[in-house]
Amino acid sequence: MTQTTIAFGPSDELAHALADGCGEVVVIDCPATYAAVDAPGWVDLVDDAMWRTLVALQAAHSSMHDGGGRIALVLPMIGMAGAADLTAYATAVEGVRAMAKSAARQWRSANVVVNMLAAPLRLFAPTLDAECHLTAAAFQDDTTLVRSVVESAKFLLRPDLDHLVGETLIVDGGAVMLP
Repeated sequence: MTQTTIAFGPSDELAHALADGCGEVVVIDCPATYAAVDAPGWVDLVDDAMWRTLVALQAAHSSMHDGGGRIALVLPMIGMAGAADLTAYATAVEGVRAMAKSAARQWRSANVVVNMLAAPLRLFAPTLDAECHLTAAAFQDDTTLVRSVVESAKFLLRPDLDHLVGETLIVDGGAVMLP
């Protein structure tokens, strides 16, 4: 069974940790620092990143067509929470989540499972402080955050989790708690 991890604009630290822990990682470059609404060319940047994500999803699906497989998308949670001055970026991330949920529903019959993992924005854009409007995390020790993200991605890639499909796991220490 093939496994693919797709990361939407991760920091170098997160990209390397995912590659070390999860194997093949497709990195979609979409730095949040360039996707702010006042940055020149932000519409083209976000549009391009969404198209590259679609292509990466389709390529992963094609590689799994015969024997099935699992795809884990790693995204900043800013798409779910929103942020001032990052409207385009947050919309793109949430659009990618919607795309992944549609793929999950469509491809499950071919034994291809798609799930997502949402992590704090600082793992994607360390210089931005756009999450200041969120509730403080219940667990605020960031020393193990990257490891927690990698282990959670590995969990989503497990082939024995048949009924976990199209879901988003939030790994942020409890800052965003959804029903």
